[in-house]
Amino acid sequence: MNVLVVDDEPIIRQGLRELVDWEYHGFTYAGDAEDGLEAYELLDALAIDIVITDLIMPRMDGLALIRKLKDNPRPISAVVLSCMDDFTYVKEAMKLGAKDYLLKPTMEPESLIDILLGVKTELQNQRSERRDQELRELELASTLQMQLAHRLQLYLQTGLGEAELQEELFGAAESASASRTHLTAGGLVSLLLHTGTSAAAAGWRWTGCVAALPLAAESVLLLMPAAATDAAAALERAAQVRLADAPDWFIGAGVVIRRLQDVQPAAALHAQQLHERFYGGSRNRRIVLAPEAASLVTTALPYDIRSDLLRCIVHDNSEGYLHHADAMCARLLEQRPEKGKVLPFIQELLALAAGYARERGCAEIERYEELFVHNQALSHCVSFEQVTELVRQALSMLMANTGAVISGDQPPRSNNTFIRKVLTFMQENYALPISTSDMADHVRLSRSYLSDLYSKEMGESLSETLTRIRMEEAKKRLRTGEMKVYEVADAVGFPDAKTFAKTFKRVVGCSPKEFEKPI
Repeated sequence: MNVLVVDDEPIIRQGLRELVDWEYHGFTYAGDAEDGLEAYELLDALAIDIVITDLIMPRMDGLALIRKLKDNPRPISAVVLSCMDDFTYVKEAMKLGAKDYLLKPTMEPESLIDILLGVKTELQNQRSERRDQELRELELASTLQMQLAHRLQLYLQTGLGEAELQEELFGAAESASASRTHLTAGGLVSLLLHTGTSAAAAGWRWTGCVAALPLAAESVLLLMPAAATDAAAALERAAQVRLADAPDWFIGAGVVIRRLQDVQPAAALHAQQLHERFYGGSRNRRIVLAPEAASLVTTALPYDIRSDLLRCIVHDNSEGYLHHADAMCARLLEQRPEKGKVLPFIQELLALAAGYARERGCAEIERYEELFVHNQALSHCVSFEQVTELVRQALSMLMANTGAVISGDQPPRSNNTFIRKVLTFMQENYALPISTSDMADHVRLSRSYLSDLYSKEMGESLSETLTRIRMEEAKKRLRTGEMKVYEVADAVGFPDAKTFAKTFKRVVGCSPKEFEKPI
């Protein structure tokens, strides 16, 4: 503990400094002063715990100094130094709170240490009791805060408890000015704190807050007394310390709430702030939106483009992967659906892509799933820009590791003689207008028997296999850029370019023109 010696006689100050082995007994001789005024200025600067003070000094005497110690927010104990004829002053000092006294003429080091050790124990107990009391008060305030937050959430969800909450927070409508509590006089102000990490708000005590309501993942809606001086700035200063390792936190400035019915619009405004933060490029620490901006538009997710993208994976159209990924993300950015719908939509896409890529022989499918499916990488994306980049990374990995399974020159996958013969027939004659009857005639089986046999053996119909073979060949020809679309259609057995384009779009996921020039 830090000790300060106050005496107008230099020899007394020097003697006390050298008389005692301070460190050995658990004390620090922090400094000395020649009067009470100088000592008072050193209390906080030196974090003084115990003052040993003379009583009769110029400018500010010991009694005045002891009175001032009582006003210090930190408990500081005093021990008095006196002469034989100062007993009246000593009695007054003890009434003011001095813990003990020493007579200068008979002062011994052992006596001083005994007194200081007793004062130290008493001071430690006093501080411990104060900490316990403050903790109890904080816990009580936190409990009341949580109870009020629960009731507010119940009201927002069901409308229950409106009259009681209105009275408690704002006073009765007919006598509001007379019945409002000191906490809510002048209303409340709403603030949004988005922590950027679920663990960051754990254990945070919302001091001075009337209620703290979970608004969304990693976000808290705080209701503060409107009379609080710049509550947003105070919260920002606290967040800079508490959330130093959470780079994506921000505060949403809200509105003044003067009645219970204003809470729901305030929550909607803060939800819009989260929405704007997700889609916007700004990483400002504080977001301000006008109240009229609090409206989220419900839009349909682009399932059609996602289906096209998945067909590209099924049919090894690597050129179409990023084309449709970019088109899908552009649609999402344009229509800006809720983040709570976008992330599951993209997560499902990445999982479906993994399943189709596995069927297509992706060499790094386990690594892909580890990076983009199992560890829920999307949950760490705080902006739509990061979501877009993650999608591109995932699909680029699939593009680099997926190979075609069925192509015109691949050997048949079945040991059945009839199946092998019909597959070879399709691979050699895909450019002709062949039918399932032609295939059955070639292997000398009935059409119905061959169709059933083939479906059971190969897991797809004869016409589906023929279409896939034709599409693989069409993709090869389109990649060269040497043939017109109608020429490719004719070369792979389609009667006209329109039918070919429609089939190509359905199977591959994009039009022949888009395949030729992927975005």
